Amino acid sequence: MVHRIKVEPLTIDSFKPYGDVVQLEGNKNIVIANQGTAKRVNHIAKLENRRLASGPALQSATPNMCIFSSAPRPTSAGQFEVKLLERHPYSSQVFMPIFQHGVKGIDPDAPCYLVIVAENSPDDKPDLKTIRAFAANSTQGINYKANSWHSPMVTIGQRVNFMVLVWENGVALQDCEEAPINPVVVDLTPSFKSLRESKL
Repeated sequence: MVHRIKVEPLTIDSFKPYGDVVQLEGNKNIVIANQGTAKRVNHIAKLENRRLASGPALQSATPNMCIFSSAPRPTSAGQFEVKLLERHPYSSQVFMPIFQHGVKGIDPDAPCYLVIVAENSPDDKPDLKTIRAFAANSTQGINYKANSWHSPMVTIGQRVNFMVLVWENGVALQDCEEAPINPVVVDLTPSFKSLRESKL
């Protein structure tokens, strides 16, 4: 039997078990800065490099801030199929959408990427009974907790560029662990109203 889930709105509270939502709206610790011309939210996300506390068996890691340009994923009949989850055992990972050069008519409140997460099971694999999918828009970033299972980035309908921050040391299984899963079908409607064929 195919496992099917529906998309939920991405909110600060709903995402707390998996990490942080990086956004201005809805934050309670906004302060005024820059001579009164800016709003600032301090400590908006918990950044983690767990290698520091995990003993000498792990190679040290350095922060990698990079640009991640993600082409839209293929969809079929308003659905997306998830076949793999991944986690970063020793590092948090931030994705923040940045200005989409050359893309016209973007509605900042319309969802443009999908955030798929799951809790860890007793056998140290993704617990598919807990898998969830959230719709995120271009004003919302996310910060995955270290060791949090999630799908590789899924953008819907358009290319989205992200600023990404993660601690890495070049050791494959320490930086990123992948887990194939039985397919899970995500119903994208009605959250994603415009689904276009993907092009790299």
